[in-house]
Amino acid sequence: MKHPVRCLFALSFLIPICAGADAATGRPGAPGAATEVAVTTVLLDVSKVDGAGQSFTADLFVLLRWHDPSLAGADETVRHVDLDEIWHPALQIVNRRAVDTTFPDRAEVSPNGTVTVRQRYFGTFAEPLDLRDFPLDHQQFSIRLVVPGSSPDQVMLVADPAAASMNLGERSFSVADWAMGPVTSAASSFEVAPGSGQLSGWLVELSGHRHLGYWAGIALVSVAIIAAMSWVVFWLDPKYVPPRMSVAVTSMLTLIAYRFLLGANLPQLAYLTRMDYFLIGSTLLVLLTVVQVTITTGLVDRDQGARARCVNRTCRWLFPAAFVTLLAVIIWVI
Repeated sequence: MKHPVRCLFALSFLIPICAGADAATGRPGAPGAATEVAVTTVLLDVSKVDGAGQSFTADLFVLLRWHDPSLAGADETVRHVDLDEIWHPALQIVNRRAVDTTFPDRAEVSPNGTVTVRQRYFGTFAEPLDLRDFPLDHQQFSIRLVVPGSSPDQVMLVADPAAASMNLGERSFSVADWAMGPVTSAASSFEVAPGSGQLSGWLVELSGHRHLGYWAGIALVSVAIIAAMSWVVFWLDPKYVPPRMSVAVTSMLTLIAYRFLLGANLPQLAYLTRMDYFLIGSTLLVLLTVVQVTITTGLVDRDQGARARCVNRTCRWLFPAAFVTLLAVIIWVI
């Protein structure tokens, strides 16, 4: 078997149908026809986006409604039954990490056989993020629900007409460092593994982009201050070797330590992000200050102090200009 993990993953979605539906009263509807299930999803909140963990934390409300003639006329009032007593689309979330449910596993059954199920899912959902443009990246977030063991020809998920007049797209979320776009949701079949067949499913999506203000303060400004600290050596006379070398080396070590601190917010990627290019470029500029101190010290030792001071004066504007150019390239070119 070439892909045992993939096969086990597929079986986890194909097996549960045996215990969730047909073991009770059977799937409602005409023989050979699909059971239509109306779906309403409301993304209540997105509270966190974890770049290092490739996940996000969200709160999702799901309402399902379908008609089961076998349950009609049993009572003149709405009654509540356990889900394991009737047929129901046993929804599973494909990209769940750690998700809790809030409501009990019960359904409302009206006298005419209309079944309504409400559930609220709160937790962490996996999302592979493309971080090449970090921290200027735009991401697409999704929550995918499927009906295990049921193809679209068996269970057809459709948008609930009763929710058409509700404003489900534009919402504000509590996540602080992201701006989230409108939420969209629609039926979307899903293939667990190549050749395993399509499963009936539902896809909730929203887009978002980071607020640059947070990273401008914690990264761009902080790195700029460290780099500017290294430029102090250009204002000290070349004959003062120990303090000039001390400032240059301290700046280099501080920037390296800061790179490790920022790296904790990102996973171990196989590519470089915009932030990586910025930090690498800033580190090279600080390294060049060490090189400049070494060169001007050598000039002083050879009695070329005037030339060393000329190099200092040139570097006073050259290095800041190089830093601004680096920042412009990171933001607008890469």
